[in-house]
Amino acid sequence: MASAFTHAAAALALGTAFRRPGPPARFWVLGALCAALPDVDSIGFALGVPYDHVLGHRGLTHSIAFAALLAAGVVAVAFRGGEWRAARGRLWLFFFLATASHGLIDAMTTGGLGVAFFAPFENGRYFLPWRPIVVSPISVRRFFTERGAAVLASELRWVWLPAAALAATCLLARRTRPAPAGRLGGVRR
Repeated sequence: MASAFTHAAAALALGTAFRRPGPPARFWVLGALCAALPDVDSIGFALGVPYDHVLGHRGLTHSIAFAALLAAGVVAVAFRGGEWRAARGRLWLFFFLATASHGLIDAMTTGGLGVAFFAPFENGRYFLPWRPIVVSPISVRRFFTERGAAVLASELRWVWLPAAALAATCLLARRTRPAPAGRLGGVRR
């Protein structure tokens, strides 16, 4: 697994591609939470759930189905007002990608049993063919050690820098895009 910090950073970078002027703080907070939430399954270790079980670590909560359901729930609860009706599809896509990015990043790490992308329908565990990210310790205590520093250095190189490049590109593209007809700087005339 990668660190929660890195999962959140990836989601925040994705958010720049979906944001419109003035998104509420909950857009950013919920995106970061969706990206980190799949690791809630690590509580299974304390409860005796086997790692390779569908409810084990990197199981159901790391799946595409979970990402889709969580995104739908977040949009339904946090963006239910009529003013969000036209944006719900875009919001769902952002929260889906933020959550699904967790499994993709974990599938690029050097440890674990792989990710059950297709749970609950199929519990096979998969890695991506390219796995440059040093796996993070699950224990918070072990994270704040020399090993944790190595993990953060790896994550900075393989996730944070590309995420920053994505965010900068999205922000620059938005800045250089001409304003829609009838609008000036995002404000109706």
